Amino acid sequence: MQHPNQTFHHNRLEAYNVALEMAVQAKRLADRIPRGHRSLADQLLRAASSTVLNTAEGANRYTAGAKRQRYSEARSECGEVAAAAELLVALELAPRDECVALLALADHLPTLPTAMMMMERTTIMRRI
Repeated sequence: MQHPNQTFHHNRLEAYNVALEMAVQAKRLADRIPRGHRSLADQLLRAASSTVLNTAEGANRYTAGAKRQRYSEARSECGEVAAAAELLVALELAPRDECVALLALADHLPTLPTAMMMMERTTIMRRI
C-alpha cells in the first residue's frame, strides 16, 4: 500500500504493510461470519488491529526495549489471528481458501518483527 505520509517510520516497514494487509483480509472474513459467532469475528478484528497498531508503535519508539516490547505484542496478536483463522476452518464458519490466505500472512508476519528485534539487539551490542 502506498502511503501519502512518510513521516512515520512504520510506513516504510514491510512488517507494517503485511500487518495492514492481514487486517484488511481479516475484516473481509469477519464480515462474513454468521450470527451467533460474532464474538469470534470481533476477536479476529481486535487481534488483527492490534498487530497493525503494535507494529507501528514499535517502529516509532526510540528505545530498544520499548521497540522489542511492542514487536513482541504484535507477534502475539498475530498468533491470535492465526488461531482464529484455524478455528473458523475447524468450525466451518468461513471459506477454507480465505482462511488459508489469512494464515499465510499470519505465518509470514512474525518473522519480520523478530528480525527487527534481532537487528536492534545487534545494534545495541555493537555500541557496547
